Amino acid sequence: MEDEMLGRKSVRSPRILAAPAPAMPFATAAVAALLVLTGCGGEPVDAATPVPDGSTAFGRDRAALVLTAFDQADSAASVAGDVEALKTQEVPPALDLSIAAVRRSAYNQRPQPSFQHINPAFAVPPGDPACFLATATLKLAGSELAPTDVSQFVLDADGHWKLSHNVQVTQPSLVVARSIDGRPATEGGEALDETSRRALAAEVFARSIGSTTSNRSLVVSSPLLDGQFAGGWEVYGQQLAGVGAAVQRTLDKAEWSDCAVAVPAGTLTFLTIHATDTLRPAPGGPATVQLVPQSPDLIATGHREAVRGKSIRVTRVETFLLLVPAQTTGASVLGLNDTALTVTPS
Repeated sequence: MEDEMLGRKSVRSPRILAAPAPAMPFATAAVAALLVLTGCGGEPVDAATPVPDGSTAFGRDRAALVLTAFDQADSAASVAGDVEALKTQEVPPALDLSIAAVRRSAYNQRPQPSFQHINPAFAVPPGDPACFLATATLKLAGSELAPTDVSQFVLDADGHWKLSHNVQVTQPSLVVARSIDGRPATEGGEALDETSRRALAAEVFARSIGSTTSNRSLVVSSPLLDGQFAGGWEVYGQQLAGVGAAVQRTLDKAEWSDCAVAVPAGTLTFLTIHATDTLRPAPGGPATVQLVPQSPDLIATGHREAVRGKSIRVTRVETFLLLVPAQTTGASVLGLNDTALTVTPS
């Protein structure tokens, strides 16, 4: 029945899953940073402001201040479900995922918990950078989980640092993620050549939809990509087939992060894929397709009523953290997330 049609279950690593704070030196550093970032009357100071010692060099210490200020402001915005406040701290694709999380939280009537990064490691380009990478354990209020995430921060036109990319990494990838510590990041997308970028983007996309013509030598088999993500896509197609509908996903655009970093195992970088799902009636099926209000894609895009049409287009953004060896082949997906952006019937 059409009323039973559901959207695909999004595969996402929410940035606010975290662990209890271990007794680490960063706990003390975080307190000191908060003191620096708090002005008279407890008002927060912009993290882009030079540190009091007058140093103009942007290194680990400045990056740590940015991260602490981000935690303070973005955590409060997440708990409050304040999208406008989130926009002062984030830019797409991270912002897209955060807005979707706010909508899911409102739908489930459960506020998001507060979070804090613990024991961070940084990779900062030399000179006067416009981006940097960070990895850290997350402390989440009320949770005993201990995930690790990798993030990119970028400098906007007004000189403010904002989160642009963020994924949680799988447990086997923690050592690789932590290996960025103290290494200079590469700015301007020069870490991988254009040919490698095109091949990797095409392969990751093909694998995300379970292509049988994929190249496992270019991107190695991954339980996350080939199991959870592509497996979810397969189940979605089966659900649609059960109600007389079909879906096709196309790759619209692939983007690479501003910063990347060379580690002993290869190059760590973010790949963002913009894709479109087109839902149509299957041959011999009903005249229209439908997504019901419980569809994860409708919840993520803020729809509270069913969407029906002769076809439905769902635009989405997918972020992948890749480790690319020097010879390009044998790349690994260390983490990923995905959310719908728009749902349009026709």
